[in-house]
Parts: sequence; C-alpha cells; structure tokens
Amino acid sequence: MLPKFDSESSSVFVQALSKFQDQVMAKDLDIMALQKTFAEVQSIYQDQMFAVPPEALDPGLLSTWQSTQTEIYRTLRLLGTDLLFLQSSRQRGTLEQRLGIVRDRLDQLIGYSQAIGIK
Repeated sequence: MLPKFDSESSSVFVQALSKFQDQVMAKDLDIMALQKTFAEVQSIYQDQMFAVPPEALDPGLLSTWQSTQTEIYRTLRLLGTDLLFLQSSRQRGTLEQRLGIVRDRLDQLIGYSQAIGIK
C-alpha cells in the first residue's frame, strides 16, 4: 500500500489515465487532444508518482514498488511511440490496429496502478 502522502497524487494519476482512456474510446478521435492528454499523464507521473523517495515506503514493498515503477515508465514510453504511429496512420485498418495497441497499453498502466494499491 502507498504511504498516505502519496495516495492523492496516485489517484490523480489514475484519473488522468481514465480521462485518456475515455478519449481513446470516443467515436470522434482527436489525435491532438490525445497527445495533449498523454503529455499531462507523463507530467503527473514524473512530478508526483516517480518522485516518491524509496525510504518513504515499507521495506517489504520496496521491491514491488520499484519493479512496478519500472514497468509503468517503460509502458508510458511505449505508449508515446504508439501515439506517434497512430498519428501517422493513413488507412482505417491501420488506425484501428494502432488504437487497439494504445488501449492495451492503457489497460496495462491501469493494471500496474492497481497492483501497487492505487484506486
């Protein structure tokens, strides 16, 4: 479980992910709005989630926390790349395929957040 001081910033991160997921699921896809929301998600992660000092965590949770943080960071980077591919998609089939990949990455991020106790 997260320390109390961090639970608020964690919920902000999950809310930003949910907002991003809603935009991806919308019928009227706005790539520029997706890019903007993704930048917000990254900013929240870097400013709040990634900034938790290891000594603030329970020693029993430290390993899980660090590995989950690594996976979140990696998935965010891959999601950024996937958004670039989505933006460059010209054919409807390719666009749908890229959207599916973006949805999967968002599901992974939400799953990682739940794994470390973020609601």
